[in-house]
Amino acid sequence: MWDKSLRLDVFEGLLFNHRYFIEGLLFKGEVSTNILDSRSTIFQELNKLFPNLSSEEKLNFLYLMAKAYSRSNSEKMQLIWSGPSISGLPGRDTEIVFEEYISSAQESIILSIYSLSEYASSLINLLEKKIKQGIYVEMYVNDYVSKSDLLDKIIKLDNSRAFVYEYIGAENHTQSLHAKVLTIDNEKSIITSSNLSYNGMDGNLELGVILNSKEKAKEIRLIFNTLIEKYYFRRIKY
Repeated sequence: MWDKSLRLDVFEGLLFNHRYFIEGLLFKGEVSTNILDSRSTIFQELNKLFPNLSSEEKLNFLYLMAKAYSRSNSEKMQLIWSGPSISGLPGRDTEIVFEEYISSAQESIILSIYSLSEYASSLINLLEKKIKQGIYVEMYVNDYVSKSDLLDKIIKLDNSRAFVYEYIGAENHTQSLHAKVLTIDNEKSIITSSNLSYNGMDGNLELGVILNSKEKAKEIRLIFNTLIEKYYFRRIKY
């Protein structure tokens, strides 16, 4: 048993070291089972460890291993934060990441905000620029009237590209849209405690995460789309 465990540990190391080779081999179209006859160390070791598996089963095993690694690698999470300037702490600056992500958008932007102030006017200007470039932008806000000075210019843009929704699902004055979320191109998202204001971006101690996950980005879109369908939001039009 000890010898088998040791061999498995060695094989796991081989899988990791050859991960890009395996991904490239298995994810590029049709692959014949004769690749298992390759002189590659990883295939030789696979045949030793699992001699009773058929060639197809061995390929399926490698495919699942490569896909699992690829998925975990593509769904990494990073920290972002706002607060005191202290060197050496993990995470990236919230305001810088917001600007970077919005600038990088190639197809779509989803932005949900609670508080918005003139401090974030540069981000609103950037959203305006992206809409004019043909990027599809959805904004979800609480209490549109309090933000109209900054957002009126957004709703005056191309109404097939610029969508601003106000939350109307509150049952009493203590309830609100409080989610602070940014999703780019249905691929990557930021979920944070930071508002788009001076305190949110610079003054307060705020913390958030970056999710590089298409699956989570799709779930975020589904949540907002469902709430629109259920009349928790109304679209603001010029």
